[in-house]
Amino acid sequence: MGMIRHSSSPYRPVVAVLAALAVLLTSFDVIPMSAAPSSYAVQQRRGRSAPRSPRAKRPRQTVKKKSAKRPSTKRSGKQRRRARRVRVRTTPMTALRPILERELGQGIRYAEYRSNGSVPVDVHVLTMDRSVVGNAVRIVKGEDRADGLERLGEMYSRYDSTSGHTVFGMVNGNFWRAVRNTSIGPCVIDGEVVELNSYKKWSSAFFDVGNTLYIDTFRISGRIEWKGRSFMISSVNRRIDSGIVVYNSYAGGTVPSVHERELRSAFEEALKETSMVSDDSTEIELTRERLKEEISQAKREADVEFPMVKVGVRYLRSAALNAPIICQVLSIDSGTVNVPLRGAVISFPRAAFVSTLPRPGDTISIEYSTNLHSSVRFMNAVSGTPRLVRNGKARHEAFDEGSTGRRFITHNLARTAIGTDRNNTRIVLAAIEPSQSTQGTMGATLQQTADVMRLLGCHDAMNLDGGGSSGMVVQRDHVFFDGIDPATRRVGVGLAIVKLSHVLRGPSTSP
Repeated sequence: MGMIRHSSSPYRPVVAVLAALAVLLTSFDVIPMSAAPSSYAVQQRRGRSAPRSPRAKRPRQTVKKKSAKRPSTKRSGKQRRRARRVRVRTTPMTALRPILERELGQGIRYAEYRSNGSVPVDVHVLTMDRSVVGNAVRIVKGEDRADGLERLGEMYSRYDSTSGHTVFGMVNGNFWRAVRNTSIGPCVIDGEVVELNSYKKWSSAFFDVGNTLYIDTFRISGRIEWKGRSFMISSVNRRIDSGIVVYNSYAGGTVPSVHERELRSAFEEALKETSMVSDDSTEIELTRERLKEEISQAKREADVEFPMVKVGVRYLRSAALNAPIICQVLSIDSGTVNVPLRGAVISFPRAAFVSTLPRPGDTISIEYSTNLHSSVRFMNAVSGTPRLVRNGKARHEAFDEGSTGRRFITHNLARTAIGTDRNNTRIVLAAIEPSQSTQGTMGATLQQTADVMRLLGCHDAMNLDGGGSSGMVVQRDHVFFDGIDPATRRVGVGLAIVKLSHVLRGPSTSP
């Protein structure tokens, strides 16, 4: 498009008319409507003498008139209620009063407490003495899939009937991504990595062979060793780039396993469960636009995965972190392949093999290492945020870990947390009920949750997913309700306190 020349502009007559109109208006001392009514205009109408320099003083007097009106503006009822709430001083939480206590097994107890303070909170607590032989914490994945979700009561019942262990109680674990439903932050189950990558500076809770609990900012890295060459693993059970990905039994039956129909179903389910709970503790806001982005990303990952070289392997040694997993190569293929029983599929870009591919019968080593306590064999792990108690001091570390959401930090929500005592022999799982107007109780802020964990005797503690995901099931009953409530949200990960059917023996470098 060419530039418009001013000499031939069709707007020149209009501009001339507007200029003439402006001169005419000036002669009548007309004040623009945006500035009326000014004190100068009122004086002119009443026949009073005008100030010496009306044009210079008019803006100043107009501003003065507007500012004088502001204090007289009436506030709405909502604003008055908000102002009154600011002046309310609440009594700090300093004690927990037991309402119900019950022994579930040797060294395993359930209790319900109510805090003091002007607005009390109700908290349900499972404690386990890990020094008792057979007592253990186990991580359970929804539907036994990396992208699986289950209601907590259903997850409890399934694991209780299939694991062979005696399950006493369970709480929800990791935060999770909408649509694809994968865990946010590290997740390890019986030595098998379900989710490798960390998120921001979030904390994690890692358990060794003897169920000693370590809470810290863990990072997991993985590598493949083959014929003197080393390949770094970029992800587990989901593709996030063109690097090397390991798919194990939690990836589903085949690789890739993303289908548009499943994604659309997950999309609708996510919308349904998001609208079910108005207040939530997740820091990541869930919107329709974000859900669409997740669907598009999942489809792109599946498209990238299809042509990769896929090496099927079988484990020759039990899996654990900070220990090599020796594997035997079973097959080399591309496209869609099946995940071997007690094994994995290692997906390589073709550029990784400069000369030859592995052959069936070759051995490959997979090793996952932690950035902290690298000599400890870790078997289970969950992630959350933030750290609530460190060395006996109750202070949430949300800002240090990269969380700034006001709702997540300061709203009174249902919360779930995990902690341990100073001697690291007593594991504490806590679930704080949501606000109940009929009971006169409230959910908890992050700082109140930290205070609760300290009052429960925790020397170290960490926050888990909460809000609509928060819950606790004890001996098949959801403690927030009278039995299992079918309307509770599906979650991705559960932490169970169990009595093992058989005790695993193995080296432990616990402190």
